[in-house]
Amino acid sequence: MERKILGEFHGIKGEIVNHQVWGTPANALFIGFPETRNVLSSREGFRQVSVVGNCYLPESLWSVLHARPGSWMDYLKEVLNEVNRSPDETAALSTGVNMEDFAWGEKVFEELWVTAFVTAGVKSNAMRIGKDRASDIERNGKFDKMGTINTILFTGASLDLATLAASFITITEAKNIALQELDVRSSYTPQWQATGTGTDQIIVVSGKGDRCTNVGGHSKLGELMAEAVTSTTICAIKKNLKVAG
Repeated sequence: MERKILGEFHGIKGEIVNHQVWGTPANALFIGFPETRNVLSSREGFRQVSVVGNCYLPESLWSVLHARPGSWMDYLKEVLNEVNRSPDETAALSTGVNMEDFAWGEKVFEELWVTAFVTAGVKSNAMRIGKDRASDIERNGKFDKMGTINTILFTGASLDLATLAASFITITEAKNIALQELDVRSSYTPQWQATGTGTDQIIVVSGKGDRCTNVGGHSKLGELMAEAVTSTTICAIKKNLKVAG
């Protein structure tokens, strides 16, 4: 295992962990903070944790992970054990995008700040939701994983559960702006502009500062969230597609 320290951002510490998953090279982004915080994850719901992560799962492992019930948690426990963490204190996402292609960015206004960490794979399953036909039906938790736009967003403001949920709207709209600005097309119907991929995931982490209840477009915090997510998603897509600039 090899750990690459990324630095400290407003008291949160990031690192990329290069490791082996059942003999296959993989890596994961882990971001820790000094105390337990309220977190809302599109994958796990509301949690109180001190670490969030984004885990790269190579394509060669997808069939194994999908065929074995509980294999995702087996994988997560194995990796977290290497960094002395436990699943109880961690909320994590998964993706087919290597963490070497992750992007991060922040926006600040006076005492308000927002930091976004994004991976964006749009090569294989970018789609226009509701227009492109669904390709999978989930049965007993089994479905396919492909390219994914994963967004992890931190703020110094204190957000209750309702505000954490509302932030998903702002994040999704901002992600769509990034796709529009880069003119990302549906992988299935290229004449349509993509609105996302079929497996996008979000984690939002509340801070310990002053309480904020509005993260929509009329609020300064909502503006910062949207700016951070849009610019970071654009950067992540370009990195994944190996586009200069």
